[in-house]
Amino acid sequence: MSILKATEASSLRLRIAAAFLASLLLTVAIYASGLHGPFLLDDIGNLEPLKRWTDGQLGWQGVVYGNRSGPGGRPLSMLTFLVNAWFDRSLDTFAFKATNLGIHLGCGLLAFVLARLIVLKTGIERSTANWLAAFIAVAWLWLPIQASTVLYIIQRMAQLAVLLVFATLIVFMIARPRIESGSRLAMAALWLAVPALTLLAGAAKETGVLAAPLAAALEYILFTRSTRPAQVRLFFALTVILPLLLGAAFVVMRPDWITGGYAARDFDLPQRLMTEPRILWSYLQASFFPIGARMGLFHDNFPISTSLWTPASTAIALLGWMAALACAWLLRRRAPLFTLGVAGFLISHSIEGGPIGLELYFDHRNYGASFFALLAVIGLIRLAVGTSAIKPRVRRALSACAVGCVAIYGLGAWNQAQGWSDETTFYAVQYGYNPTSARLLSNLTGRAMMAHDLDGALHFINEGERNSPPTERATSTIWRLLAYCEVNSESAPDTLYQEFAQRANGRISNYAMTGWELLATRISQGCSAVDAARIAATASAWLAETPQPGNAQAVWRTRYNTGHMLADLNRIEEARAMVRQAWRDSEHNNGIGVLLFQLDASLGDVAGCQEVLTALEKSEGGPDHRLDEAIHTFRRALQNGEIGRTAP
Repeated sequence: MSILKATEASSLRLRIAAAFLASLLLTVAIYASGLHGPFLLDDIGNLEPLKRWTDGQLGWQGVVYGNRSGPGGRPLSMLTFLVNAWFDRSLDTFAFKATNLGIHLGCGLLAFVLARLIVLKTGIERSTANWLAAFIAVAWLWLPIQASTVLYIIQRMAQLAVLLVFATLIVFMIARPRIESGSRLAMAALWLAVPALTLLAGAAKETGVLAAPLAAALEYILFTRSTRPAQVRLFFALTVILPLLLGAAFVVMRPDWITGGYAARDFDLPQRLMTEPRILWSYLQASFFPIGARMGLFHDNFPISTSLWTPASTAIALLGWMAALACAWLLRRRAPLFTLGVAGFLISHSIEGGPIGLELYFDHRNYGASFFALLAVIGLIRLAVGTSAIKPRVRRALSACAVGCVAIYGLGAWNQAQGWSDETTFYAVQYGYNPTSARLLSNLTGRAMMAHDLDGALHFINEGERNSPPTERATSTIWRLLAYCEVNSESAPDTLYQEFAQRANGRISNYAMTGWELLATRISQGCSAVDAARIAATASAWLAETPQPGNAQAVWRTRYNTGHMLADLNRIEEARAMVRQAWRDSEHNNGIGVLLFQLDASLGDVAGCQEVLTALEKSEGGPDHRLDEAIHTFRRALQNGEIGRTAP
């Protein structure tokens, strides 16, 4: 009998392995159509250093350690992008997207292993646990919402963090039972491997540090208090509780670290915290019921909650999460999968959905959290059908539903991937999902300008203004000026300058800063359609009156680009004063310093040149080869006495 059971178990494992391998191959087929799509949106700015590296202008250190997407720099993710560029210096998108898909497959494999360990720990018998884990992993792989993470190249950062978080949790789940039996190797895994993997996950993206609190959730939900060794309690005290206390103390002493992030936002901290419960429910809807506008990539126009009753769904969403937490607590013994799913989902969103002044809504934030959402669903289903033996008819019905569910998700993911196959298709699909997104409309404006379609560009700008907050009216005007400058077929009307003068007041938003930078760059390249002197004067007045501090990025970058515009107009004295202020407010930004040196040199200011050169030399020998060339040129000019001779 034991031989027969062993044979049956072996056969079952082979069937599950074959089914899961087939699902991985199907995942490749599902995503294949999107692997040749273009770079999009944030890909371009974040991966621009790769082009400079291939051109020999930037060292590898500048690529790996120079990213500013987050406070940690995300060096591990940037290293993988560098590896892609090493193998294909043409920087074709296929290698980048194929790597993302490979990481997605790796995440799916680890999701299966992790789900199996978790389900087995809840007492479910082995054969059932294997099939449940396979369902969770395949459903997670094929959730249509994942397409906007897998095929959006720069979101590899989120993928790698999730991959390493899953690996961390697997190591913990394997080591934890062995710690109770006194295994020194398991204890070493807890104290060495788990923290090391957590730090690696954080090096991919800052959310990777959530591996530690997620491991704590596994510990306190799946393992009993009576068998919890003191070493495990100490471990979580040091890796979860202590960092939380230190973080809270830091925020109390430096509240501006949180509140300062809202200076360039159209919402404040209370509004963010009220809006997030609705967003979390929206993530769940887009994950499990993949239809409607929420399937698009652009969510910048998600309605902000201005009170508990505006919109009315704010209070409902908040009460819903309170009820979910209460149920999770009450059912922690009867339905531990549901409890763990709720806890893991909320922990996974705790950084990007918390008080930090980030933008509100992005699909990639739900990439790892959706694994825990699937656990919660399985927990609810198990609770509903009971823990006793399930009748064959019910089992067959549940199996059919599971197969139908993953098939629907697979078709949905395939459909989503089709929409990423090329740039024209991508924007057409996104416009169909959310035609009122200001960010989408700005991208469509850019495409119209590149096609020299002035009427089309102005149309999208008008649509964007109608769907943007009043604080972005100046941004709309800047984009209109940029459209005339880019198309360069006719001069901007006088009414547009008057409009800019009326709107250029108050806070300078990040969008206005970016638009102004694009306009300044275009004018520097040559633009006869826009009166640069007139708009520079308006921008100077705006900078003088804005309530924001000078060291706010939106202010010093706008001041720098205004100074650059004045320099192009040969108004060197005014440009020098503007750029020097920006240089100081930016804490001696190197790019601004290079322009300032040139302006000081034009005016024969040897002392000013020497001050700037001294600051620039602190970065000499770094990865930026162009900066090194500039420093050598500037030093030689000072040593040869060329500065004074070039003065007018």
